[in-house]
Amino acid sequence: MARRFAWGCVAVPLTWGLLMAGADVAWSAAADVTKERAPLRIAIAAMISPEETINVYQELMDYIAARLGRPVEMKQRRTYQEVNDMLGTGKLDAAILCSGPYVYAKRQYGIELLAVPVINGSPTYRSYIIVPQSSTAASFEELHRRRFAFTDPLSTSGYLYPVYVLMSQGRQPATFFAKTLFTYSHDNSIEAVAEGVVDGAAVDSLIYDYLQGTNPSLVARTRVIHRSPPFGAQPVVVPKNLDQAIKRALRDLFLGLDQDLGGREILKKLGVDRFIQGDDSLYSSIRTMLRVVEGSRNN
Repeated sequence: MARRFAWGCVAVPLTWGLLMAGADVAWSAAADVTKERAPLRIAIAAMISPEETINVYQELMDYIAARLGRPVEMKQRRTYQEVNDMLGTGKLDAAILCSGPYVYAKRQYGIELLAVPVINGSPTYRSYIIVPQSSTAASFEELHRRRFAFTDPLSTSGYLYPVYVLMSQGRQPATFFAKTLFTYSHDNSIEAVAEGVVDGAAVDSLIYDYLQGTNPSLVARTRVIHRSPPFGAQPVVVPKNLDQAIKRALRDLFLGLDQDLGGREILKKLGVDRFIQGDDSLYSSIRTMLRVVEGSRNN
């Protein structure tokens, strides 16, 4: 049975990241007839499998290239901050970011929200706190003095939310947990919990729910003990100084994907209902958490 891809954000798994560190990974689309035109550079926050990311997003890149009449280069980096820095230094024309990196990049570089995915009828997702199926823990509090996995330092679901919960109670991760580590991948975090490498982890609900359908034996060895409030889903963004005509063309393309047969097929593979223009207020709760966490660190 064909696997259904998931729209959600994870950093590139470590083994893949080491192979790609310091180098662009780019695939040209529709270059046969548009080589004379500068390519659009679009970064993708890699999904669960790097191989599937290439396969699925190559179709989207080809679609964009064909509709806009110019080649497209798809770029990846191991960490969220690296992609943010590319946006801020003029090395990208667009990117699909996770929600946390969007908030950081908006503050640091003034990037602009272009479109937001609607997934299962909502432009939101959550953070799940998970434990091994055999664990006796029934709440986040019961992970005190246990081993815990985060994903990326800029991740909302995989880092900011659990740290916010602790700091809003006057606690620090370094003293609350016995040990912490970064996996740089939500599926790696889920596997670490399932294998008993750690006693708990914070993961993206979209990735967890996706794996329930594609790798149920893995997810069955874990269980969710806490669900966060909803956060704005992972947006498509552009740098603040992008040419206005390109910006309009990209916005119209994403917002119209569900109106086109080819676009609907791509959306289905991405696990997205459609894109909406969205509103920056979707990410207000993330900014609130960030202020609490940064304020606690500065005290």
